[in-house]
Order: sequence, then structure tokens, then C-alpha cells
Amino acid sequence: MSALAVRLRTRRLRTLTAEVSQHVHAALPDYPGVVPDCAVSVEQMLRQLAGEGERTSLQETGRRCAQEGLPVEWLLHSFRLCARVIWQGLVGEAARAGDDCVRRLLDEAVVVWDALDRVSTLVTKAYREEQSRLQRTTRRRRELVLSALLDRPPASASAGEEAGEVLGVPVRGPRVVVVSTVGSGSPETALRAAGFTSAWVTQGARDVGLLSLSAADDLPRATETLTTCLPGAVTVSPLIDGFDEVATAHRLALLTLRTLPTAFQGIARVTDRLPHTLVAGVPDVADVLVRHTLGGLLTVRAGEREMYLSTLEALVEADGSFAGAARKLYCHRNTVLKRAHRIEALTGRRLTSTRALVELYLAVLAVRMDSHRSGENGRYAPRA
Repeated sequence: MSALAVRLRTRRLRTLTAEVSQHVHAALPDYPGVVPDCAVSVEQMLRQLAGEGERTSLQETGRRCAQEGLPVEWLLHSFRLCARVIWQGLVGEAARAGDDCVRRLLDEAVVVWDALDRVSTLVTKAYREEQSRLQRTTRRRRELVLSALLDRPPASASAGEEAGEVLGVPVRGPRVVVVSTVGSGSPETALRAAGFTSAWVTQGARDVGLLSLSAADDLPRATETLTTCLPGAVTVSPLIDGFDEVATAHRLALLTLRTLPTAFQGIARVTDRLPHTLVAGVPDVADVLVRHTLGGLLTVRAGEREMYLSTLEALVEADGSFAGAARKLYCHRNTVLKRAHRIEALTGRRLTSTRALVELYLAVLAVRMDSHRSGENGRYAPRA
């Protein structure tokens, strides 16, 4: 068999290559770059059959095909075409050498096809290894570019254009930043299936994504898709228009995530929690606001304090209406009035004042968020 392979390579390499090229042209019209590799593939296979093959050259073929983006299925098909042409060439050479040579070739047919199969296996293995390396490199580059955008705006217009090319996201157009607690990993595949382009990176205990929209009206549908593929707490920034706004949107989404209760599950939009985000954004001011505004209310026992905090929240949600607050709290209007008088005595502020009610409500939000982070009572718990 090895003698036949040497004779075939010496006498008919150019003819076999042309024949394979013709078959490949017909079978793979969308991949003209495969044809120049046919000469290499035919010779590599013949050298393997002759016992002269080098693994490195076969591996290089596999790596080069992966770098050029040739689908592995088409790569394997081209090698099957090479194997078929080579087998036909071996049969022809054996026939010219006589019946004994044909019988020996047929006896060794399994060996021949095993050798050809080993070539395909070696090339495919190198292809897949290179493909995985390229995917890791591409993914890492995308993560680095996205991380930079989340931290600061692009340094120049050209940097923004490069970021768009790497991420596959237009330089301008509607988009949001999404921040979530780490769950099932990147939802990029699910979003792509729904028609959305996105890029994701894991930062510590969070997954962060940049989600591109075709139009602002697509946000509800995108949010619905996120709900199905991101468990845990998820925050979505306001709509932005370009890469220069990504860092700010990221900070807002992070701040909003800090305002959510520990057990929160689902999607929270920054625009739905602006008062909470405002308080969370300046913790020193929030601390002064709580102690200066709530005053004596912080000193009462925990159960009583919770009752007054809930009453303040209900009053704000009812636009200052005592009757509306009573309905929310499932109690009589006079009960709310009595609690309101007690709150006024403890805080020194009149609840009929819009300014006082706003400040008290923001203080209550700060207390709630502190208890989410620090335990049931947090820093503002009354001292025993």
C-alpha cells in the first residue's frame, strides 16, 4: 500500500489535486478559500498512507481552516472528497500493476481507510482546539471592551467605533445596561433568539450586560425576555443612546440593585425606583437625613416604630390623604390621624407640609434600605 501511495503522489499528485478541486468547487461554492488547501490535503493524505506523514502539517491545516472561519462540517466534507479521489487513484494504480496488487489493496482496504480517517480526525481535533482558542480570545476581548465602557466613556470617536465592532453593537442607538446577581450566566443566547444584540461580563458577584434595541419601544419585550432567563434580582438602567452614557447607566443600575430587599426576585427598572436610588447614591447625606428628620421616632421600641414608618409610607402612597392611607393600612381614618399626631410630636414636623412629608419619606426609604443590608433593624435600631 505504501508503495502505491508513493507512486500515486509521484505520478499523479497534480491530476488528483485538480480532480479534488473540481469536486470541492461544486460541493462548496460559498467557500472558494478551501480549494487552495486541496493540494495540501491530498499530499498530506498520500504521505500518511506512505508512512511519511507529519502530524504538525495536518494540525496546521486544521488550525488555518478554523482561523479562516470554515465550518467544520465543510472541512470534513472536503477531506471525504480527498479520500474518495485517493482511493480511486490507488485502485487505478493497483490495476495497472496487476491482479496481485489489486488483491493486496483490497485485503488492506480497511487499513487504507483507517489511515485516511486518522488524517481527518487529527485535522478536526486541531480545528476544534483552535476554534475554542479563538472563541476564548474573542470572548475575553469583548469582556475587556465592555468592562472599559462600564467604567468610563470611550476616549475618542475611533475608540467608540472599535468598541462597536468588537461588541457587535451600533455606536449610537437605544440601549440599556442590565445588572443582575449571578444566576444562570449570560442570557446572550436567549436574547439573540428573541432578536436582541447584547454583550455580557461577570464582575465579582454580578452579571452585567449591555443590551442593544432596534427601537425604544422594544424595551418591554426585552425586559420580558430577561425575566425568563435571569433569575434573582435584576436592574435595568434608563434608556441611553450611545457608548458615552454607558458608565453612568451602569452606576445607576448598580445603585438601584443596592436598594432592593435581599430576597427580591425579578426585574426592577431604575426609573421605577428613583427616590430609592437617590438616597442610596449619597449615604452620608442619607444618614444625616434619617437622624435629623426622624428624630425621636428612632428611639421608640421596634414594633411601634415599624407602625409609624408604615403609616408614613401609606400617607405618601395616598398623596397625603388620611382616608387613603387608612384604606391601605386596613384601619380607621381616626387611627391614622392619631398616629400622624404622634409622628409629628416625635419628629417635630407637620405632615400637612409637602416638604416635611417628602423628607420623612426619603428618611424612611433610607431606614428600609439600611435594614435590608444590615439586618432587621440596622444602624437605626433603638438602643436597649
